[in-house]
Amino acid sequence: MSEMLQNKSWFGRTLLAVIVLLVLAAALVRWRLDPVTPLGADAPAEVFSAGRAVQVLGRLLGDQRPHPVDSSANRAVQQRISETLQGLGYTVDVQDTTSCRSYGLLTCARVRNLVAVHEGSAKGKAILLSAHYDSVAAGPGASDAGSAVAALLEIARLLKQAPAGKNSVVLLFNEGEEIALLGADAFAARHPLARDIALAINIEARGTSGQSVMFETGDSSGWLVDALASTARRPLTNSLLYEVYRLMPNDTDLTVFKARGLQGLNFAHGEQLPYYHTPRDNLQELNPGSVQQHGDNVYGLVQALRNADLSQQPAGNRVYTDILGLTLLHWPVSSTLPIAAVLLLAFVFASWRLKRRYGYTAGSALRGFLSFPLSLLAGAGAAYLLIWLLSLVNGSLTTWHSSVLANRVLLWSAVLLAVFLCGRLLARRANPLGFWVGLALAWLVMGVVSALTLPGLSYLFILPSSVLVIAALVVPHLDGGARAAGLSALFWVPALAAFIVVFPTVFLVEIMIGFRALAGVLGMAAFVALAATFIAPLAVDGDGSRRLRYLSLAAAAVVIVSAVASILAPAYGPRSPQAVNVVYVQDQAGTARLLAGTEYRMPPAAVRQALGPQAALEKVLPWVGMRFHAAPVAAAALAPAKLTLLTEEAQGEGRRLTARIDAGADVQSVVLLLPRSAGLKAIEMDGQRVEYKERFSEAGDYKAFVCRGESCDGRQLLLELSGKAPQAGLLVRMSAGVPEAGRAVVQARDANAIAQGDGDQSYVISEISL
Repeated sequence: MSEMLQNKSWFGRTLLAVIVLLVLAAALVRWRLDPVTPLGADAPAEVFSAGRAVQVLGRLLGDQRPHPVDSSANRAVQQRISETLQGLGYTVDVQDTTSCRSYGLLTCARVRNLVAVHEGSAKGKAILLSAHYDSVAAGPGASDAGSAVAALLEIARLLKQAPAGKNSVVLLFNEGEEIALLGADAFAARHPLARDIALAINIEARGTSGQSVMFETGDSSGWLVDALASTARRPLTNSLLYEVYRLMPNDTDLTVFKARGLQGLNFAHGEQLPYYHTPRDNLQELNPGSVQQHGDNVYGLVQALRNADLSQQPAGNRVYTDILGLTLLHWPVSSTLPIAAVLLLAFVFASWRLKRRYGYTAGSALRGFLSFPLSLLAGAGAAYLLIWLLSLVNGSLTTWHSSVLANRVLLWSAVLLAVFLCGRLLARRANPLGFWVGLALAWLVMGVVSALTLPGLSYLFILPSSVLVIAALVVPHLDGGARAAGLSALFWVPALAAFIVVFPTVFLVEIMIGFRALAGVLGMAAFVALAATFIAPLAVDGDGSRRLRYLSLAAAAVVIVSAVASILAPAYGPRSPQAVNVVYVQDQAGTARLLAGTEYRMPPAAVRQALGPQAALEKVLPWVGMRFHAAPVAAAALAPAKLTLLTEEAQGEGRRLTARIDAGADVQSVVLLLPRSAGLKAIEMDGQRVEYKERFSEAGDYKAFVCRGESCDGRQLLLELSGKAPQAGLLVRMSAGVPEAGRAVVQARDANAIAQGDGDQSYVISEISL
């Protein structure tokens, strides 16, 4: 073995270089994830301008009231979108229909989709651009998905001033995405233009800032990834995102289009996640840079595809990733295994050359190979240990406090220290070069394994492996002064490649999932540990180097300091508020309760105090198993919804019923709950018939039907039941806000607590018999 490889000082310098590169790469990657600089309203007319788009969005949102599906506020937004499109010269088709879809519970609502077409020069397939314009009941939806609507309207303006392409572009502004993807489903199932669509590009949001991330493709959308690679000015995407997204309980409108055989791409920005579905998803918090990148990405794709032959596109998907937003590397999934296999064979040859030139033992290579899985286990173990220790100090409900920076430094430093110590235990008596060869072999083997099992993940291994194979092939040929630099580069160049490829995924997991979710913490830990495996070959200590002991102590000090900073930070803050909805519940007997928080989510102390001394954890809602922090209050005598039986006829061994819902003009939702013993077989509303199957639309011991929106008042239902005996059930009327009895609790929320999703509501529960 070369004397250089036995030199403690040489290893110390190389190890320091790798650590410095790790820190610099992390900072560079995070900086490159910041939103782009938006163009102002005075930008040239032929380019996309976030300034113009945000101005239009301000007009659409008006006073920034929440505008959930089928509400008067949403009809006002719908009208403003129509007027904007008409002002641009478009004819607007309003698809006004009832849509029903199971999204946990069977949900129906009246939706009004707006459809405008920029006609192409030839008949044939069309490009669909889609965004939803409804918000949740808790917030104005400036980002989700106002930013998408504004981007599509600016694109609509650009299309009108450009020569027509071969393909038509269909602009869909749909309603009802927030509750069950109802608008997209209605368009895909029943609109005449749906049969002409070849591909769908959907725009969404999960936060109020951040870059536009392309996070989902169709199952055979490789040609669209190719188009994105050729047009995106600052791409942010990778094929792992889709693999992770498929495991999450989230859907967007693209889910509906893909289910009907369409190919497509999905874009979203996701930073400032705590503001998602809250009142702070407003114009003041929306980052115009996010809108700019939405527009740049989507309009660039439209420009590239408007003259393409959409009926003759190749099948297959891609493995892909951007590199610091500078370029998008991509290759066919079918090529992944051959690429990984060739790299593995090339490295076997390169490792043989390294052994002949410098010498190393098989035992050292084995230690290096084992360091790969053990480092990942050590990183995951460190994350689990952190979660356990923080839960002892902070409580299991608020394990990670609000300081994202302190949490990030704590998690990263703990994982890096664990990986370093693991590598030191294995590398202490190993030949450093042999250890590096074994580790590199593990990366190459993982490239082959991922190519076989999860191709979307494979780029994480293939790209760094390509660099280490090149380095391993070049170094044996170096002599003289270049030899020392080459040996050093063997350790740090592949490490740098791994940092640049892997770290974006760490930050994207933090952005899109966060520290509050176990999956987010473990995901970040796993990817940090993966990149940090390249530190292990440098964790040798020769005859007892103090440098490595000092480094270990310094890392431990960083862990301790960041842990203290994380613990001392408030559990919630203005930039990371706690989601707390206040719900007024009035039952059949006229007694009332106020709910704020569940047994799994403790409300703030001020809210608990406002609930009063009689507050306790109770199971209040018959169809929900969990307990709520509840307190008795004076009943406001709110009017219940009514279900009037209009007709009843025998149907075989069962019955067929027609009933009318009377719920009042300000109703937000009506929920019908029938016990399983009622044998509910099907429900039909406005011609939309849905059959109830086993374990379908269940809420506790009930089968549920949900009608959303103001149009529920006066609607008729057709129900099919398997039994003939009358059945007792529940009817729940839900409306926005709480009566006077709950105002003090609502006002007890401060800047650190906020309504979310359906927001503050009033439930009036009544008993029915069918």
